[in-house]
Amino acid sequence: MADQPVKAHFAQTVDLPDGRRVRVSAYPDGSIRFRVDGLPYVLTEAYLSGNPEKDHAIVKLSPGKQGSSASRSYVEWLEGKNNSRTATSA
Repeated sequence: MADQPVKAHFAQTVDLPDGRRVRVSAYPDGSIRFRVDGLPYVLTEAYLSGNPEKDHAIVKLSPGKQGSSASRSYVEWLEGKNNSRTATSA
């Protein structure tokens, strides 16, 4: 029989100001999982080692590849969304 997937013992969803959502899940084995809406993303920073008593793990995702059409498309989408909010609130 195949192993059953381990269920998260903690999960929290964060709504970002632009409407995207990030879900953080923690598992009994100490692992952490992030689920992010609004693809595509690229990993632009990862600092995962060091002195655990003094350091933090850092993971940074950026929309698309820096300078790519995915990144420009996201910026254009975000500007359009912000402009439509401004127009409807005026």
